[in-house]
Amino acid sequence: MERVATLWIGNRFSFLEHLCLKSFADVDQKPIVYHYGDLEDIPDYIEARDAREIFDTSEIYRDPITRSVAVHADLFRLKLMQDTDYIWVDADAYANRPFETKQGYLFPKANLKRRRMMNGVVALPSDSPALKKMCDFAFDSDLVPPWWAEDRRKNYIDIFGRSTVWSLPLSTFGPPLFFHYIYDTPEHDMCSARAELYAIPLRYRKHWNDPDMSELEFLDWQNKMSVHFFGSWFRKIFKDCEIAKGSLVDTLLRKHGIDPSDHPL
Repeated sequence: MERVATLWIGNRFSFLEHLCLKSFADVDQKPIVYHYGDLEDIPDYIEARDAREIFDTSEIYRDPITRSVAVHADLFRLKLMQDTDYIWVDADAYANRPFETKQGYLFPKANLKRRRMMNGVVALPSDSPALKKMCDFAFDSDLVPPWWAEDRRKNYIDIFGRSTVWSLPLSTFGPPLFFHYIYDTPEHDMCSARAELYAIPLRYRKHWNDPDMSELEFLDWQNKMSVHFFGSWFRKIFKDCEIAKGSLVDTLLRKHGIDPSDHPL
């Protein structure tokens, strides 16, 4: 069986990460969690590893304003696919069944209208031409996005002088990067339907805590590979909200034996 892996920066998981990580273990696909030595909350249903095996840096890349580690995770994801055959999963991705690739590929169909490709669940073979181009851009280029219009590129350099991971928009190494290098190439033919990996679209997030789970039946989410809980939105909803009995989140927590009071958000 193929392996799934993620990165966690922080000393503990909330009940969301416990739920999602245990969902993999409970379908016999024990997840690998890379960390930089600060993780104290290590359950027996994950395999903890040193993140420096994949991406050894002198510091964690954090946004200077928001303190987000999204850029670091994006760069780590590229290195992981370059150096292993693991499937990257965000720690808020829930498994209905084991994740598996098609010839080393697992990613959703790109969104042409928004020019984005979601990368919360993604695998590319290490010899993927798109992966090589993404790594060349991220680790060996002037870091001026080639998908930007020429006037935007010029204005950007006029303002910043040169490009760095700090001056780029936070999402640069995420969905826009994947769209640019994968869409309209033969590799995009290896995509999966978005609903297979994101069985409950974000616009239905209000139903995560709806005591009537039947409201979600039309999505047939139980028969898809994964449900994505979009951690930032999940925290906004549940930070100061009681989990409704019988709701999707309540049902899944009970199924996997996770007590949310033991692992607050």
